[in-house]
Amino acid sequence: MKRIVSLLVLFCLLFPIVGCAQSAEETVEITKGEFVTLKIPFPEEIEDRNSWQTVARFKDSGQAITLSMFYKGNVYATVPAEQQHREIEAFVPEEIKFTDYDSSQYEFHTMERLSRTGVILGNEKGEAKPFDNVTRAEATAMILRFLGLHTQAEYELDFKDVKRTDWFWGYVAMAHKCGIVMGDSETTFSPNRNITREETVVMVARALAYAGLRCPARRTENIADKDKVSDWAKEAYEAIGSNYPSDFDDSNPEYPVRILVPQQPATRYDVAYVLLNTADVCQLYASEAAVAYGFDKAMPVIDGSTSTYPFTEAVYTQLFANGPAHPKFPVSHSKSHASYQRLINGEVDMLFASVYPASDILAMAEEKGVELELIPIAYDAMIFFTNAENPATGLTKEQISNIYVNDAYENWSEVGGTDALLYPYCRNHDSGSHAQMEKHFLNGNEIHPEVQKETSMTMSNVLTDVMGAQTDDPVGYGLGYSIYYYFYNMDPFYNTSRQLKLLAIDGVHPTDETIADGSYPLANNTYIVLRKDTPAGAPARKMAEFMLTEAGQECVTMAGYGRLK
Repeated sequence: MKRIVSLLVLFCLLFPIVGCAQSAEETVEITKGEFVTLKIPFPEEIEDRNSWQTVARFKDSGQAITLSMFYKGNVYATVPAEQQHREIEAFVPEEIKFTDYDSSQYEFHTMERLSRTGVILGNEKGEAKPFDNVTRAEATAMILRFLGLHTQAEYELDFKDVKRTDWFWGYVAMAHKCGIVMGDSETTFSPNRNITREETVVMVARALAYAGLRCPARRTENIADKDKVSDWAKEAYEAIGSNYPSDFDDSNPEYPVRILVPQQPATRYDVAYVLLNTADVCQLYASEAAVAYGFDKAMPVIDGSTSTYPFTEAVYTQLFANGPAHPKFPVSHSKSHASYQRLINGEVDMLFASVYPASDILAMAEEKGVELELIPIAYDAMIFFTNAENPATGLTKEQISNIYVNDAYENWSEVGGTDALLYPYCRNHDSGSHAQMEKHFLNGNEIHPEVQKETSMTMSNVLTDVMGAQTDDPVGYGLGYSIYYYFYNMDPFYNTSRQLKLLAIDGVHPTDETIADGSYPLANNTYIVLRKDTPAGAPARKMAEFMLTEAGQECVTMAGYGRLK
């Protein structure tokens, strides 16, 4: 017997424009939108290796639910509210074997995946025809099947070109009733006109909003023709994030770009691409840990330094399916200094911080009557590095102070190295790394003006600046400082492990072990920082509790930092 669970195990998600149900016997309260979320346990008879293909279907009809997925031991489904009392079950659907399948065309993969839940159907010859243009009626039908909405026969349409005898009448009527499609005029729908790419984006964006789904925000992308998008479609392009149809223009190999060609007729593949991508990345479900800590109802507003952004990414990944689709997921952090200011001003609830607040931040907090509370959640350390070819292996804390406060040395030989010029780099005053310098080395002093002439303005800049500082005639090597785990997390991007090397401080090299046991003299923690008056039970307090659990420490590992022992 398959394990089938009724609405007695309905899962309550209180995200914006998503409904919430408690049980089949209780009245379901729909807060916003017209869809609810159901949850059932992943069946034992389905092999784990097939979990990624597993979706939900209605038990009574066998109708597959496109907006469903496996996540952390359960199968979730987003369904129209009027269908909330139907039982669902998990299964692994089979895809349609299209007669025009061509293994050399990757577009067929998308068509096949959507065929598994009935969004894409073959024509009378069983063909997928991914490169054929799509009419407005055909696109409407695909979107309605994607949402799992029934066709609407009773709804009255004013469109003179949509007749009840047309195959698409019910699709257009339901989509119009739900606000997903509009006409070319009050009386014209133009069902047989080819739909454009930007019209497709607008229709899909409306469909997602109707279902209560939100897509991850689009990050900076190299799109050459964004200005070609019509004004009426711009908001929709923002709403669907990066899930838009586009082409790749590499006519200039040194500057390849994406092009939207928004007024171009959309192909069946274009529509399928948008639907499949949004199904994959825009369904937002809370894990059981998120529910246990109340994060399904309220997440704290998080900020922090550049180096701690992986913590935010890890937390949302751990707590939610498609965490970046959460309305409070930040696309970046504000950097150390600015994030502390925002916390003091009450603009955010908490920080992930790898450094203790700088002196001016503490002064600002005192002036505004705010007391900061730092809760250790991970290990980290301040580190110093030089070019990999530099024979020098270490510095003492006294030597570092003399370099940065007194500009006392010009040659590595003066600090135990070989005969080579010494090029020290520092960070800007409002950086977290500078706060570390204040904590460990400055003792109320300033970095020497001569050293400040070589200031690296970002965490990545100091890596590349030191890499570029190496000279051959005369021989010279750079010196910079940063945060231990940031240094290693940047290796895939800057090849830090080959081009730079870490220096021992007072004879102790920074390693996971020496940082954890405290023998490395510049070891410290990464913190959650709160305002001390944050109430018990507030989301930020709950996040601090969560980060000290096993699941929270898994986030530390996912972020690339050292777990507390």
